[in-house]
Amino acid sequence: MTNPKKNSPLIAAFLAALVVLFAALLVVSHHHTNTLENKIQELESQLNQQTQARQEVQQIAGPGVASSKSDRIIKDLSTRFTGDPRSISEKLRDFLKENPDFQSLAIACKVVADMADNREALSDQEINWLYQQEIKPELKRVLAQVLSRRGDNALLNSYVAQYKPALSSNNPDERQAALMELAKTRYLGAANLISPLLDEKDPALLQNVMLALKATGNETHTTKLKTLLNHPDPSVSWLAQDTLDTLETMSKKAHLHLSNADIAADSPPIME
Repeated sequence: MTNPKKNSPLIAAFLAALVVLFAALLVVSHHHTNTLENKIQELESQLNQQTQARQEVQQIAGPGVASSKSDRIIKDLSTRFTGDPRSISEKLRDFLKENPDFQSLAIACKVVADMADNREALSDQEINWLYQQEIKPELKRVLAQVLSRRGDNALLNSYVAQYKPALSSNNPDERQAALMELAKTRYLGAANLISPLLDEKDPALLQNVMLALKATGNETHTTKLKTLLNHPDPSVSWLAQDTLDTLETMSKKAHLHLSNADIAADSPPIME
C-alpha cells in the first residue's frame, strides 16, 4: 500500500511545475499577442499612408493621371477650378486666342467632342455662344455637330449653308473645297445641297460630288445615283455603284442627327 506522506512532496513538485509551465505559456502567449498586435498596427499604418498618398495624387491630378502634355491640357480645359470663374467655353476661347496653332485647335475640338453627351459640363447655351466667337471653321463644325448629336440641327444647318454659293462657282477648286468641307459634316442637310450636282456633266466634278454624298447621304439620295450607273466614263459609273451600295444600307434617318463616331470621324487629329 502506497504511503500518502511519501507521495505528497512529489505531488507538490508536480503541481509547482505545472504552475510554472502555465505561467510560461501565459508569458509566451502574451508576448505573441503583443507582437501580432504590433504587426497589425504596422500594416494598418502602411495602408493608411498608401491611401493618403493616392488621395493626394488624385487631388492634384484628378481621376486618371494625364500621360502626355496634350492630355494634361485637355484635362485642364475640361475642368472647372475654384478661383477661376470662367465657363468651359470661355476657357476654350481664351486658350485658342493664346495658342492659335493647329495642335491647340485639335485639342479644343476634342474637348468639345468629348462633352457631346455632357450638358452639365458644356451646355447648349455655351456651345451656341462659342460658335459665335472668332474661332476657326473646324471648331465651328464640331460645335455644330455636338449640338446635332443633342437633337438640335440649327447650327449645323447654318454651317453647311455658308458653302452653298461655292457649289455653283465656276472655279473647280472652290467647288472641290466646298464639297470636302461639306463631306466632313457627315450631315444629311449637306447631302441635300450636294445631290443636285449629280446632274453635272463634268466627270471630275461628279466623282467629287459622289464622294461627298457617300459621307453625308442616305437611301433618299439613291434615285439620281442610279442614272449614273451607265455613264460613259467608267470611273464615274464604278463610283456611282460603290456610292449606291453604301447609301442603300442607310435608312432615311441616317445622318439626320449625328453620332459620336460621326463627330470623331473628321475632327482635327492631335499630333503627339
